[in-house]
Amino acid sequence: MKFFASLAALVLMAFPVKSEARPLVGDLMAEKLYYAEGRQHPGHPLHGSHEGLWAGSDH
Repeated sequence: MKFFASLAALVLMAFPVKSEARPLVGDLMAEKLYYAEGRQHPGHPLHGSHEGLWAGSDH
């Protein structure tokens, strides 16, 4: 059993998997910044957009 666990660890180190998942904390911070800037109001020029809220945002 240890052999297979070691083999799996070596394979994962040799071939890292890129994840598309973003941390939940980042999503919560982006949402807070969205409301802090007033983007929830339909009259805001960037209403509905999370673009440029913070450096870690992919929206």
